[in-house]
Amino acid sequence: MSELAEAFYRHLLSLLPPGRYPREGGAADGTVRMLGALEASAVEETLALFRQALPQYAEGKFLEEVGRGRGLSPFREELEAAFRNRVVYATHFWLLGGTLPGMRLWLEAAGYEAHIHEHFRDDPSIWAEFSLYLWPYRPEFTTDRWDDGVGAWDDDTSWDYTLNGAELQRVPELVKEVKPAHVKLRSVYYIPGPRDMWDDGALWDDGRTWNPEPIQIL
Repeated sequence: MSELAEAFYRHLLSLLPPGRYPREGGAADGTVRMLGALEASAVEETLALFRQALPQYAEGKFLEEVGRGRGLSPFREELEAAFRNRVVYATHFWLLGGTLPGMRLWLEAAGYEAHIHEHFRDDPSIWAEFSLYLWPYRPEFTTDRWDDGVGAWDDDTSWDYTLNGAELQRVPELVKEVKPAHVKLRSVYYIPGPRDMWDDGALWDDGRTWNPEPIQIL
């Protein structure tokens, strides 16, 4: 008997008049124990269902249902943890919907550090266009290319990374979902690896990303 079932059993016994406790091990005692176990099971199932109503704990179809309630659906092959994070942050995002801070928050919730470049800063005639530079927080978004079976350093393949195929669809869909309606996305650059660590202002700093080079996916 679980601790909770034992607690319900003791509680049910306490409701009986003094001196009317059933004989331990008898049929009546067994009935009380069974009722205590049933109540404990009902409470445990209720608590489990309650957890599934919270995006922090919901899983599978339960998480998708919570997401639909907040106006979200998972992208194709989206990691459950990434979708859960978007669902958790949904209420914060809708308060900032249609703004660049809101888009930056949403991209961060989806698993990216984002740099948003507004092109009007370079050319006022394209005031409504912007470009994105994305760095993924999660290594699952990329695929390691060290062991590609080629055995040659100069084979025109990515040196130590490649882009997860699902990201080619997920990133544009994500941006379309969150960008302000009046602006136009010009391009998306995806950096599937660590940020440039050589950019420290010393001799090696030449103003470029050392490795990896950005991939333009849009």
